[in-house]
Amino acid sequence: MRLEQVTSDVPRIDRAVRRGQMTCSAQVDFLSFGGATKKSPISSRNHVHLSLLVESKSERERRMQKAIWSSLILMILFIFAERATVEAREGSKNAVARTAVATQRLNQSSWLESLRDFRRKIGSQTQASGDGTSFVVIIPYVTTESNSRTNLGLNNYSQISFVHGINPFASVFIYLFDQEGSLRRSGSVVVESNELVQINDIINQLPTIEDPVQGGNVGTGWLLIFSDEPLTAWASVISNSNDDPSIELAIADQISKPAAFVESTGTRLAIQSSAKTAKFQSSLVVVNVGPDDGNLYVDIYDQLGNLIDTKTALIKQNGMFVDNDIRSAVPDTFGQIVIEVTDPTPNDDKAPRLVANSIVKSTVNGTGAFFPAFALPQVDTKAIAGVWEGSLTGSLINAQVKMQLFQERDMIYGTLDILSGSFPTVARSFSISGEVSSNHYLLQVQDAFDSDSANTFFSYRLHIPPITGIRMEGDTLYFDEQNRKDIGSVSLSRTGSIYQ
Repeated sequence: MRLEQVTSDVPRIDRAVRRGQMTCSAQVDFLSFGGATKKSPISSRNHVHLSLLVESKSERERRMQKAIWSSLILMILFIFAERATVEAREGSKNAVARTAVATQRLNQSSWLESLRDFRRKIGSQTQASGDGTSFVVIIPYVTTESNSRTNLGLNNYSQISFVHGINPFASVFIYLFDQEGSLRRSGSVVVESNELVQINDIINQLPTIEDPVQGGNVGTGWLLIFSDEPLTAWASVISNSNDDPSIELAIADQISKPAAFVESTGTRLAIQSSAKTAKFQSSLVVVNVGPDDGNLYVDIYDQLGNLIDTKTALIKQNGMFVDNDIRSAVPDTFGQIVIEVTDPTPNDDKAPRLVANSIVKSTVNGTGAFFPAFALPQVDTKAIAGVWEGSLTGSLINAQVKMQLFQERDMIYGTLDILSGSFPTVARSFSISGEVSSNHYLLQVQDAFDSDSANTFFSYRLHIPPITGIRMEGDTLYFDEQNRKDIGSVSLSRTGSIYQ
């Protein structure tokens, strides 16, 4: 029962008593928190029993009014207690959700620590330069099997370096891991600015045997490449029978990059096309470059989007999953492949992370080409691209706005226009960008300086919890170098599409 309803009923009940419309033997229920009222003895704590036969009219009225106001007081206390409970519950939900976002950041930082630990362990072999390395790329697949060989190319595109000056050379360190995740071979090379260094048959050319027990004989593996200057890398997997090359581009290890902006690596990936037909056959290679083992799930779809096969495996830290005929169980099909990994030990601060690719080869002459994996958004990410309009409010801000949002996977960006009202800046149009993290929307204005005479340095951020209805509602934070700050809210509705 709402407070307004109880209050509005007071005159009606009082009038009924004054008019004698309540019989002298009536039992009147003024308050029942459980819903529909019922008659009950006077001992019930939620009911008032009136004995109208033995009391004078004025006494009846006095008792009746006292009961009514007692009930009202109890109702008010109940409503405020319930409101406090709801607010506490919502605050707890918000805290849990924000913790989930922070945990995702923690997992990302663990990837960086894993690589740092690896570099420390082998530092004595790789510190040709006293400055160490700050750039990492990955080649997910190199092989000497199936009558093939793999060449490696390295390009130093750096023109000027804080450490090494103009036209810097790059000190590059290359590590070969096998399918079980063991480091087997390594080597180093210097690449001059604008130079291409090509190492043919890279697996057998890496000079240092890292594991004397297992030796350096590796059929298939992957490469982890460190450099002290920016560089690109690529591999060419060549068929020895006809010298046909399949070109594989390196993946930059995008550690600490916002998850929404990461490409070709993550916990959900897709190979956009694969085949098992009379003329074509697809392979699948997955590498776990994270600091923890993972439970791997490979979902195979037909061209209509039907799930027709699933493969599972435990993929070790630094290990590989390799299947040279990934659709062997479902011949005469083609379609996408979705690759996912879960953490078998979710309570620690480590998590698996994947890179992947696939080669589609002709079964007639063996020629082929790589399909690199495509990073997918989180499974529950909503598509929200479009035009949104509504209000920004706070102590300094009270404005009507229009927001145009573009979306790529978990990455969102666009424009924010102040249509009317008050906003602390002179500028009224801004670029914005952000990401979806655990179904939360984190946005910020990209323009760091206002267009006023002082070019004031400012920041404006928006946090929007999971959208459950038709509106986008959340919290905002503004601050600038003039010590102005505003903690407020945003409320927007989607009003249309971008291209209409």
